[in-house]
Amino acid sequence: MTDAVLATSALVAGYEPDLPIVRGVDLAVARGELVVLLGPNGAGKSTFVKAIAGMVPVHSGRVHLAGRDITDVAPHRKVAEGLAFVPQTENVFASMSILENLQIAVSLLPKDARRLVIETMLSRFPDLAIQPKRLAGALSGGQRQMLAVARALALDPPVLILDEPSAGLSPKIVGEVFSMLKRINGEGVTIILVEQNVKAAMAIADRAVILAEGVIRHEGTPAELADDPLIGQIYLGTTGRAAEGVSR
Repeated sequence: MTDAVLATSALVAGYEPDLPIVRGVDLAVARGELVVLLGPNGAGKSTFVKAIAGMVPVHSGRVHLAGRDITDVAPHRKVAEGLAFVPQTENVFASMSILENLQIAVSLLPKDARRLVIETMLSRFPDLAIQPKRLAGALSGGQRQMLAVARALALDPPVLILDEPSAGLSPKIVGEVFSMLKRINGEGVTIILVEQNVKAAMAIADRAVILAEGVIRHEGTPAELADDPLIGQIYLGTTGRAAEGVSR
């Protein structure tokens, strides 16, 4: 994929060098694409995105962002390079207010630009703008995810990676969060999404990638994967088009 904004080549990663969890993954994501990573528990999905973000050791292979090799770049520098990562847990400072969380997020920007960026983030997320001095720990699960995404977008990254953003949320809130992600993607942000909620993820994705045992087993459009009964049964918990809402 020549227009890839994010690419991994033969990526091997894991917490122990002799026990790799990710075993040689090649993935290229086009600018503006929304890609969902699916697969069974223990497949290596979260480890893979954490390795890209610099939070899990990479033992071999490379990570490129917009053509630049960022494999060995420190996590906080990857943010400055344009790669934003929202982990599943501990993605906001619970003891700080919404406003304070955003102030920390923009601290890498010039001082004269910070206020405008914070105002922009609050305008993009009206639920946060209602009570900007409310503690993040008092927010609902959906609002907390919105704050985590707002923090990630504060530096205007071209690529946003999220690990299980729907975990622990009610179906209604899941719908709101995924609608938010689709809107952000429509504004030009490339999104890579690890998700267990297959139906919700496939409904917004341009492409789905299925990992199992640390390698890519299948990939294609949601419609292509949903049409394959074997893939649906083994990896997605569905049976082809019988899974209403999975195909597009």
